[in-house]
Amino acid sequence: MDQTQFKLNYRGSLFWLIFWLIIFFPIAFVLLLTASSFRIRGTIYDLQYNGSRFWLCFWVLIFFPVAFLLLFINGLDITTKKVDDTPSL
Repeated sequence: MDQTQFKLNYRGSLFWLIFWLIIFFPIAFVLLLTASSFRIRGTIYDLQYNGSRFWLCFWVLIFFPVAFLLLFINGLDITTKKVDDTPSL
């Protein structure tokens, strides 16, 4: 049986992430999108937003299409890094 592990790391404030998960999920999703990394099959994908996270979340709350424009204008960096998944003895 082939099993895939998926590990998510968030580098921001857990308080704000949990707060927005409870109050308004789209903002929490944007926060995860702007400062997180995840690991799948030995590759780490690191996401980093290049603009102001405050304004991005503000526009998600007020009028979400503007937030997509900010994502495209400021850019979202996705870097990859290969890691060795073999356990050491």
